[in-house]
Amino acid sequence: MLQRSMEVDAGQARAAGMVHIVGAGPGPADLLTLRALDRIQHAQVVIHDRLIGSDVLALLPPEAERFCVGKARGDHSVQQSDIHQMLVEHARRGRRVVRLKGGDPFIFGRGGEEVQALQAANLNFEIVPGISASNGCAASAGIPLTHRDLAHSCTFLSGHLAAGDLETSPHFDWTALARANQTRVFYMGVAHLGSIARMLISHGLPADTPAAVVQDGTRPAQQVWAMGLSDLVEHAPAYGPRPGLLIVGETVALSPHFRATHSPPCHVDPDVNLFTAAERNIFYRVLAARRDMRHFTRGSQVDEHVLQRVLQAAHRAPSVGLMQPWRFIRVVDPGLRQKIAALVESERIATATALGNRSEEFMRLKIEGVRECAELLVVLRSPDDATIFGRRTMPQEMALCSVGCAVENLWLAARAENLGLGWVSMFDPAALGKLLELPEGAVPLGVLCMGPVDRFYPTPMLEAENWRQGQPLSGMIYTDKWGRATLPV
Repeated sequence: MLQRSMEVDAGQARAAGMVHIVGAGPGPADLLTLRALDRIQHAQVVIHDRLIGSDVLALLPPEAERFCVGKARGDHSVQQSDIHQMLVEHARRGRRVVRLKGGDPFIFGRGGEEVQALQAANLNFEIVPGISASNGCAASAGIPLTHRDLAHSCTFLSGHLAAGDLETSPHFDWTALARANQTRVFYMGVAHLGSIARMLISHGLPADTPAAVVQDGTRPAQQVWAMGLSDLVEHAPAYGPRPGLLIVGETVALSPHFRATHSPPCHVDPDVNLFTAAERNIFYRVLAARRDMRHFTRGSQVDEHVLQRVLQAAHRAPSVGLMQPWRFIRVVDPGLRQKIAALVESERIATATALGNRSEEFMRLKIEGVRECAELLVVLRSPDDATIFGRRTMPQEMALCSVGCAVENLWLAARAENLGLGWVSMFDPAALGKLLELPEGAVPLGVLCMGPVDRFYPTPMLEAENWRQGQPLSGMIYTDKWGRATLPV
């Protein structure tokens, strides 16, 4: 234990009545240390952060009690003092407690505060270091944190301290940070990228100093934006729920993701409305925040004006050849809604049966919001889907492309209105079509549940429940031929 001995053997470490403060690394389970894996697999109580990956949580014993105490910017669902109390109470009951933290517990992880609380309570504890977000993200993006010629030092900084009056902030020595040949790593820095860049440049750092934002570092969905600092302010993604790290320094130029210059925008007619950088960031924020929702607020309603705006967004969607093959049926009859819900439930039972040994787990997973959502819409392909041109008929998949555009517009508009939207797929659409008395040739494609939700998921629900894992963009974009992936990982 840290306060008595830095050497802890495996048997002692697994003793009851002990808290293990474990660094889970930046995400993937294969970046855990062997010691972290051992502590996780022998835990009786686990108190974990928001960004712990589902593959790491899957390593926990099934019987272990789990408590998610994760924090997001501006949303501390559990106060730090309450976390301290939980650690103390469970340890005093003689239990093996694992405090599972992303990255390393002692680098902006508040592990030091938790150690102080345990010391004050005279409890046994152990610190298990992890790969920090800075080490993991920088390495995964090909950015050395130090370099004999380019970076003689590396400074870790808390980006949220960059809020407020930066000129008088006691937290940063901007003059020192603006000096050359060093690497600056801002945790939680994406939200304040513009302010940080302005202060560094105003204190003498060249505007074209290489800088990068690494989003979802080391994870399959990792994305890297690496360019000159002033360009990065314009091109980086807006702050959202996905974790991001800001790195500023000469070594960023060594990354394979680095682009020294960006092509100037092409000439656009001045009468056309252009998006400003701020507007563009807002749009990308909506994109990043879009989630397939299921848990709707019961008894809620959608204002009719809001609903019309959302439907109008769907109607304005781009369409292949101006097909406009989509139709939406708004379900307002309570009896009809119940019949659709019964269809979905029968589909759910059939799916659970087909899953075999995971059927019970699937039945516990809430997969539809037909009964709870404020608005129920059925999206379908019209019989007159405009795939016939003269004597030639295009594949009906072309019409589905247009339907997809309309649904995507609807989805984004709903998120911009702070509404959740979920898609319920139907294995047997004919039964739904019969309920809706559809004409011959009309095909129901899915049920859309829309309405207010208590909170939006930080990650896709099926990914959080370990049913599906998102694929990285680099493995989905090919060049010239199938399978020839050229995008950086």
